[in-house]
Amino acid sequence: MSWRDRLDDLPTEQRSLLEGGSLSQRFANRPLGQTHPALIGGFYGFLVAISLSLPIGYENGWSEQTLRDWGFLAVLLMLLVAITGHISLIVGKILRRPPISLPRAWIYPLPFIGLSILSTILVTDIESNFSNEIGTYFVYVGWFLLISPGPIYIHLSWAPRWRLLCRLEEGLDPFDGDVPAPKMNVEEELDEDSDMELAIEDIEDDPPILHHDDEE
Repeated sequence: MSWRDRLDDLPTEQRSLLEGGSLSQRFANRPLGQTHPALIGGFYGFLVAISLSLPIGYENGWSEQTLRDWGFLAVLLMLLVAITGHISLIVGKILRRPPISLPRAWIYPLPFIGLSILSTILVTDIESNFSNEIGTYFVYVGWFLLISPGPIYIHLSWAPRWRLLCRLEEGLDPFDGDVPAPKMNVEEELDEDSDMELAIEDIEDDPPILHHDDEE
């Protein structure tokens, strides 16, 4: 990962923007070819399918047909989220926007809430207590909460960050003028120069005594 050699040459603000949070840093530790947004999206779809395997199997029984249906659902989820991740990368290249750090306190719990809703509907008969419209509404909400955090993270955070890391690895300016390098405060620079000049003048006016004879 040659881009890490160039990371230290960037200003602190740009370096922290490229490194991102703990999840992005975990992905960044892998080669960029293995962390393409489409691959990350497919991996998230696979995790969603794995989380649904138990409630689906419990509802329909662990038969060969159930396993076949679950496998089809897993492939479909992986394909949809992978396509979404690739589209996010294309949009990021067109708009050239910097990555956005998502609030983990809001994003991370959403898949677990969605999984809880879908598991409750699949395992129990709670939807029979509601009308068809309300039951369908809860199913859609559960699916949305379960699937949406992955594409949201890829679209807003990882796809733009992956594009910048690729540019950095190619030896190009990763931000391409989008995020200017931080400039030193002019007043601080002037203060430092004036302090240095005063110190030099004091040394010239009153040079330090390096040797002192006893006769003097």
